[in-house]
Order: sequence, then structure tokens, then C-alpha cells
Amino acid sequence: MAFDPAIYEAARRNLLANFSQQAAMNAYQRFLAQTRAERPIQMARERAFGTTATGGLGEVPKLTSSYARRGLYGRGIRSGAYSQALNEYARQRQRDLGFAQQDLEEMLRGYDLRQTGLRSEYERGLADIERDKARQIREDAQALLNFR
Repeated sequence: MAFDPAIYEAARRNLLANFSQQAAMNAYQRFLAQTRAERPIQMARERAFGTTATGGLGEVPKLTSSYARRGLYGRGIRSGAYSQALNEYARQRQRDLGFAQQDLEEMLRGYDLRQTGLRSEYERGLADIERDKARQIREDAQALLNFR
């Protein structure tokens, strides 16, 4: 068979088109996952001091109000129970936010790893095409030498 560069160029274009399509889909899925995972983190951050949709108090003002109604917090009064509850709330909130952030980072690492795998597969495909091309050229050259 005579060397035809169009065959290898078509294979290269197909490989690139496939890689581009998969990489774009992976990037879009990563974006969607990131958006979905960041939303509850942002809501948790706002929930502490923000107001609810109905205009209610956030979590910290509710906690403070609850202890104030019982006389455990107020002007000149700051009980150990209130301080302990506030510290426990802060620890729990920080732990939950940390877990959510860690989950987000792990999920995004998965998409990044997939992107790296796609890139590696693409480069391996290009190397295979070049190897086949070189082999075909070598075989054609050998055939020409045999005609002598």
C-alpha cells in the first residue's frame, strides 16, 4: 500500500474531535457539580447571621435570643451555658462547612483527574498514529528498495 498522509490526518482529526467533545463535556459537568456543591456551602454561611425567607432571625441571633429569654445572656449577663452553647455551635458549624468544602474539593479533583486521563488518552492516540505512520513509511521504503 502506498503511503497516504490523508489517512493519518483524518485519524488525527477524529481523535482531536473526540478529545475535544469529551473534554468539553467533562468541563461542563465539573462546572455544574461545583455550582451545585457551592450553593449549600454559601447558604450555610449565610444561615448563621442572615434572615430566613420569611424574615426570621438567623441561627446565631436565635440562639442568643433563646438564652436571653431565659436570663442567661444580656446586658451584664453572660452565663457559662450560653458561652458553651455558642462555642459548640461555632465548632459544629465550622466542622460542617469544612466537610462540605472537603467534599467539593474531592469531587472537583475527580473531574480534574478525568481531564488528565482524557488528555493522556489523546496524546497516546497521537503517538499511536505517528507510530503507524512511521511504520507505513518504513514499509513503503522497504518495498521500493526491493524493486531495485
